[in-house]
Amino acid sequence: MVANKSTESQAGKTTEADIQAQIDQLRGDIAELTKLIGALGNQKASEARVKAEKFRDDAIKSGQDAYDRARDEAVSFEEDVEDHIRSRPLQSILMAAGFGFLMALLTRR
Repeated sequence: MVANKSTESQAGKTTEADIQAQIDQLRGDIAELTKLIGALGNQKASEARVKAEKFRDDAIKSGQDAYDRARDEAVSFEEDVEDHIRSRPLQSILMAAGFGFLMALLTRR
């Protein structure tokens, strides 16, 4: 019976080796968790980078399209003005002179 009591008391007690083994297991789990969190962070950063690059590319394309439309409109306006001047030269000269006169009056004050 004495042997049973010592076995029972040993079974109910936690030894330093048991605690050390659990600490080592926790360290391993924390290291693995740290790796997983790092990998997830890298994946999310990569996804964000791809989205940012797509947004940048879309913005550049939109800006280029707006520039092209504005340039086309300016060229079209220039051609319209040239056509008007060629078709009505006297009226165009009188309009330019009138505009110059008005500007002179406004800038004198």
